[in-house]
Amino acid sequence: MAVTQALAGFTLAEADVLCYAVRKKFRDKLDAQKVKFVSGAIRNGVHGDVIESVWKDFEPFARYGFNRAHAAIYGIIAYHTAYLKANYTTEYMTAVLSAEMGTPDRIAIAVAECRRMGLAVLPPDVNESELDFAFTPKGIRFGLGAVKNVGEGAAEAIVEARRAGDPFGSLDDFCDRLDLQRTNKRVIESLIKSGACDEFGPRLWQLNRLDQVLETAQRGQRDRASGQVGLFAELGFSGQLHAKFIPGSNSQFLDSPKEKLAWEKELLGIYLSAHPLNALAPRMKDVDNLVALAELSEAGEDLVTITCVVTNARKHITKNKQLMMFAQVEDLTGSVEVTVFPRVYEATAPLWNTDEILLVLARVEQRDEDPKLLCEHAVRFDDAGIAEIKRVADERRQFLAKRAKFSRNGNAGAPSPRSAGGASLRRTYGPGRDEAVMPEARRSSSETPRPPSTRDISELDEPPALVIRFREVLDYERSIALFQKIQEVLKDHAGVSQVVLELPRNGGGMRRVQTSFRAKPSRELADAVAHEVGGDVVEVVLPR
Repeated sequence: MAVTQALAGFTLAEADVLCYAVRKKFRDKLDAQKVKFVSGAIRNGVHGDVIESVWKDFEPFARYGFNRAHAAIYGIIAYHTAYLKANYTTEYMTAVLSAEMGTPDRIAIAVAECRRMGLAVLPPDVNESELDFAFTPKGIRFGLGAVKNVGEGAAEAIVEARRAGDPFGSLDDFCDRLDLQRTNKRVIESLIKSGACDEFGPRLWQLNRLDQVLETAQRGQRDRASGQVGLFAELGFSGQLHAKFIPGSNSQFLDSPKEKLAWEKELLGIYLSAHPLNALAPRMKDVDNLVALAELSEAGEDLVTITCVVTNARKHITKNKQLMMFAQVEDLTGSVEVTVFPRVYEATAPLWNTDEILLVLARVEQRDEDPKLLCEHAVRFDDAGIAEIKRVADERRQFLAKRAKFSRNGNAGAPSPRSAGGASLRRTYGPGRDEAVMPEARRSSSETPRPPSTRDISELDEPPALVIRFREVLDYERSIALFQKIQEVLKDHAGVSQVVLELPRNGGGMRRVQTSFRAKPSRELADAVAHEVGGDVVEVVLPR
């Protein structure tokens, strides 16, 4: 705030508006404040280089930043938590899990970290679990409050009933001793399905008996409330007359492993007792170049093959009225979002079902903090699928290798300047030098652009660029055709924002190519480009 007052003559109120834009990371508001800051600084006689330098110090804070006081306290907190995690690992992770109750995604991440460190996370148990996650000699016991449909009141009622007497001996005993005003049928169903009552018998058997057991428990509680006591209760046998599961005569009620895992995923947010991929672990060695999801951040932007189970999938209709898919998948190490564009989705649509186990060939996209995957192909995990994904991956990699060789010979990549129907793609750093076609290794340090010592103040008001980002590396002929189509669209949306192309490199990463076009950023422009060349080919990034 003091800097804006000293350089641009801001009042406290005006400085606070700018700080708010920085603090809340509102890029559009920050850009609006830039004009006011620059004009105020010019009136006060501040040199253009100083204005630009100060503003560049402001801009990173619109992405993420905080002052030194925050940094200091964050450092202290980081030290304390690291110490606790290293020296009181089980207790620390128990507290972390309890703090994340109510957010299944965060619990899943914490459970994965526990497994990585060798800590056992045990399923909920009505005879051991507390409201929160609990530290036990066997491991970390899942909290009753973290089970879907079991609220805090019901969880506390279960803990109170257990502490008031002996451990629950059966489903009948459990329902008979509970305060059924605080725990209803839905709560008990959720506890059974999540595995919290597994010591009473198979889950299907308990669910089949639940209505009868609840009716008996409610009748018994009403009788006790009215002072009536049964004959067997007077003899002290009430706790010994509850039904026990007999395997031989109840074989139709044995639980299906797949159904148990589906219930756990629905009610706990994770696969806890097992994982659908555990049974396939021995066969995963047959899959070439298999990458764990936890290692995606180290995979660059290369092609990867993953084994995963689909946990969620939602369809999306593009501007061209084509179907595509956004799927959430997971393996034994983590989860990730997979984008399936229309061309691939059309070929693989029957596969994207919840709980389906797939082999997916995809490109890694590292644009955000968390990697995402762009699907190239998908098959079911079986012998035929393993062979097919290997064949497709080999073909794709051979194609990319040939393209890279072709590009090194100077015949691929972005077209030469003016080749795209007159569109200039030249960004000159020296006589005849072109960033779009010149290999990085051949650019000397003298050709690297350096900001001049003085700059025209008008450059500070240069509007944000309009970025057209290509999703895949293009061969020469196709790039020419697409650039010409984009050029025709840009002619109808003339404006002041410079158009910049972002083109994927064969070896990974992106290169930016400034064009001579100026356009007016708008949703209509983005839709028009997507309509002409396809939303699965390019992405128009509008300035914020």
